[in-house]
Amino acid sequence: MKKVILLLVLSMLIRSLPVIAQVINEGVGGNTTKDLLVRIDRDVIDLNPDLVIVMVGTNDMLNSRKMVSYSDYTSNLELLVKKMLYADCKVILMSPPPVDSVYLFTRHERSLFTQAPNVKIDSVGMIAATVAKLHNAFFFDLNAQFKDLNLPRHNEDLFINNERNSGKTDGVHPTALGYQFIAENVFLFLKENKLLKSENKIVCVGDSITMGSGVDGAGTTKGSTYPAVLSRHIHTYFSK
Repeated sequence: MKKVILLLVLSMLIRSLPVIAQVINEGVGGNTTKDLLVRIDRDVIDLNPDLVIVMVGTNDMLNSRKMVSYSDYTSNLELLVKKMLYADCKVILMSPPPVDSVYLFTRHERSLFTQAPNVKIDSVGMIAATVAKLHNAFFFDLNAQFKDLNLPRHNEDLFINNERNSGKTDGVHPTALGYQFIAENVFLFLKENKLLKSENKIVCVGDSITMGSGVDGAGTTKGSTYPAVLSRHIHTYFSK
């Protein structure tokens, strides 16, 4: 009998504990807006999220095997936003970070670029801002946060993988410190826009930057990925 009473008391205590927001990492390496359209229902909408943070465009603009026009990028992004809003999700469109073109051109054919890589990334941010305003979604200019620190700096900064900080001729993917920087800025944006709610389910969707390429916990909310660090910030915030 005592055991039954104890179990009932424990059950009541568990039910009375505050629900802490859940963060889900749905980043997939190499993804473009076209790839997201293929999996948006299965990997995002079917999870019934309250809030979706979308960062996509680096591969659309810079991956020489997947590049699309600005027009196609805009159409795809609009369709993604409409599908999520129709499913009653709040949506944040986030601009991708700038890149180190020196390293980018060691992996992708320079002749395929009619504009400088960061000009294309800047255009992605402007398109995302316009789409967000048009469809009553949120826009967070993460790109501007990197630029404010004059990032990336070739073989000098600690935020984007380079030979000096990681031994990688990368120039696109953040280091663990870079992912932490993204998460901290996203957390502040959520807080400032009153989007932090203890019961929320938040899905972070995008490409390898959302996935957390190159750090512990890639594809999860463990380790050093930006969704992982964001999750810890949110849990700390609601545990105070």
